[in-house]
Amino acid sequence: MNQRNLGSFGNDEIENNKIIKSFKKDFLSIKSKGFVPSNRIHNTGIGKTFEDLIGIHENNNLLVDYEGLLEIKSTRELSGSMVTLFTKSPTYPNGANTYLREKYGQPDPKSNNMKILHTTISASKFNTYKGKYGFRLFVSKKDEKIFIIIKDLENNQIIDTSVYYTFEDLKQIVGTKCKYIAFINAETKVNNGKESFYFKNATLLSCLTFDKFIDYVNRGIIVYDIRIGVYKSGHSYGKTHDHGSGFRIQKRDINKAFKIEQL
Repeated sequence: MNQRNLGSFGNDEIENNKIIKSFKKDFLSIKSKGFVPSNRIHNTGIGKTFEDLIGIHENNNLLVDYEGLLEIKSTRELSGSMVTLFTKSPTYPNGANTYLREKYGQPDPKSNNMKILHTTISASKFNTYKGKYGFRLFVSKKDEKIFIIIKDLENNQIIDTSVYYTFEDLKQIVGTKCKYIAFINAETKVNNGKESFYFKNATLLSCLTFDKFIDYVNRGIIVYDIRIGVYKSGHSYGKTHDHGSGFRIQKRDINKAFKIEQL
């Protein structure tokens, strides 16, 4: 690396530190407000309210939330046993979610018996889905792909290796969505049916590299959740609805993958 590149790297780190410092200041300002009314009902209210307070436009794309650097997640996303790192459809084939749902899903009585597919997949071993199929991730460093491998449990034969993520796609999203993450924790209260939040602390996660990500997937520490359903009404009725398929990590393993700082 030449001196010019070293200087650029140093400037990037200085700028990142400025943004993190600015976020900390903004968070403490929001915290000082005490309880504030929710801007939206249901589970997304906490995230939407915080984003409005800190001046972030809601988005579902690859851009990170705060100053192009910090991905912000709400406490409800940290309340379970697992944490979602990011959601993303497989690279190949086109319409992979629909393909998986239609070929391997099971009829759901709550969706007029249309097929859905919900299962958690690890690279450490095959799972068991409805006693019929086994799903497993396979990391191929040679091909630079993560495959979703499916076998028929009745004859123990691999029947599908067609669905995969490329390292290129994953590297892009890990480098944006997972470089810096802030989990916002809030107390809640309800008065006259109206929910309010007190944003009491934040957990900052950093330093997850792509090499670490691949290693933890390969070891089964980071897993993949398929959550594919169907639209139950409207003009998209019966079409595939991805409810957040993506890569997740056990809450107990966060300190293995990330540097942690509490605010």
